[in-house]
Amino acid sequence: MSSLFERIKSAIPKDGLQIASYKVIRQIQDYEERIYPPQTWVRTQMKSTSREDCTYPMFWKLFNYISGQNERQEKIPMTAPVSVLVEPGDPSEAADHPQNTFTMAFYIPAPFDEDPPQPSDPTVSIEHRPEIRVFVRTYGGFSNDRIDEEERCHLLASLTAEDREMVQDQLNQPGGGVYYCAGYDPPLKLFFRRNEIWLPVHGQCDSSDVN
Repeated sequence: MSSLFERIKSAIPKDGLQIASYKVIRQIQDYEERIYPPQTWVRTQMKSTSREDCTYPMFWKLFNYISGQNERQEKIPMTAPVSVLVEPGDPSEAADHPQNTFTMAFYIPAPFDEDPPQPSDPTVSIEHRPEIRVFVRTYGGFSNDRIDEEERCHLLASLTAEDREMVQDQLNQPGGGVYYCAGYDPPLKLFFRRNEIWLPVHGQCDSSDVN
């Protein structure tokens, strides 16, 4: 385990993780509204009933990509956040627990974002994420499936009537609609951790280009 932590630590720049840029549009008591500009990410996807069960394999696929397992054997600095798009399965199509689709992504910083190397792993792809507008709730500690759902419910409960209307189309979808989980800290950081839940406005999260 210590060797894995050392690998992660070695990928973090000495001046800290570069964070994907965004603009805060509004700050409300328990959440804020942001706009993320078009950005380049690298992503992989798995189906599971639990995000916890697929976090480890997805993380290492992406970490291997930035560590040089790509067409140019190019190393890319670790960034933040690690985002996970959660697409709930349709409860009507599953006898027990529906399988959700989880898409984990690492932000690719400049100057690599203009011409990122293609992944060597066929289950990894480059994502050209368009501008996205989201409602965001921030919380600390280590997250898991239960906490993800609790924080998502807190975010939904705190939305103003006008803001809830802006995400209502998503909430009407089977399983309650899509959302993002975002984590900003490596596993070796024990305190003052930063996690977020993002609710996309008007379903903007499903229009990204992939190559």
